[in-house]
Parts: sequence; C-alpha cells; structure tokens
Amino acid sequence: MAVTEVDPLFNEPGGEWQEPARYVLSAVVYAERGDEILLLQRAEGTALAGQWFLPGGMVEAGELPEDGARRELLEEAGVEIDGDLEIVGCYPMHVYGYDTLQISYRGRIADSADIAISHEHDGARWVKASDMRALLTDEVIDQISGGRADIVSILHHIRIDLDKYLRPAGVTRSGA
Repeated sequence: MAVTEVDPLFNEPGGEWQEPARYVLSAVVYAERGDEILLLQRAEGTALAGQWFLPGGMVEAGELPEDGARRELLEEAGVEIDGDLEIVGCYPMHVYGYDTLQISYRGRIADSADIAISHEHDGARWVKASDMRALLTDEVIDQISGGRADIVSILHHIRIDLDKYLRPAGVTRSGA
C-alpha cells in the first residue's frame, strides 16, 4: 500500500525521518498559603544564584510529573501540598544543559506549615503572585538576564505562566 499523504514525522513525502522533540521533565509548584505563594532564593554557587523562583526541579526517571512536583517541594521547602495539585501551565526552557519541559502546578499548603529550606537555597519568602507579575516587566527581565537570550526566554515563559496562574478559573485568552 502506497502512502499518499505527507506524514508529519517526515521532512517530505518518502523523505528522511525527522527526529521529534525530546525534553527532560521539570516541575514547579505555586505553593499557596492564604493569598501568597512561596518563593525560594537560589544559593550562592548554584545556577542563577540570588534569584527567587518557585520550588521545583527535575522529574526523575519513571516518576509522574505531579509526584516529582510534590517531591521537589518537600525536598526544597520541607512542606507538602494539602490535597490535589492543579496544572497551571507548561513551557519549554533550556536549563542545566537540557531542553526541558517545565510543568507548573498550584496547590495549598497548611497555614501552620513551617518552611525548612534545603542547601540549594539561601532564603524563602511569601509574596502575592500579582505583585511578582507586576514587577516582571521587560526592563526587569533585561536586567535579570544580563543579556542572555536563554534567560530572557525563561523569564518570558515565567511571565506567561504567572498570567495563567492569575487568570480566574474558566477564563480563556479570548475572555470567554
């Protein structure tokens, strides 16, 4: 039987195999307490030292992304989500030498939970996501990135992810 349609996995009909995208999985958590989210400051000697990010990291081989998100939150901040995690967004980035697909989740932690940061971090703080988003202007992104295109890309994706996080449930881009 002859193939008459163009297979999207090939460059051209009857052509050579086109390698599909391959990503390492990473997961972060908007750990919510009241109306604030947890940010952790990267420790000196680590990638992006001094910068504040959501808790998270690489998903291990054979691990479900949600389980990886829960594990990373526990390892990095010593807290657990109280209930379900909800997917906020997903975006590509290049970190630690890998093309990574970052999945972001949201979930609540107990108001009484004490934060216990890992050796990978120098600090923890609770912030309003809307304040964080307001600060993430093009000028700030340029300043943080130091002109590195890969960091600019990551920060733009984080800004889009924050917009999704802040969007009321059921509202799409078109406002419907």
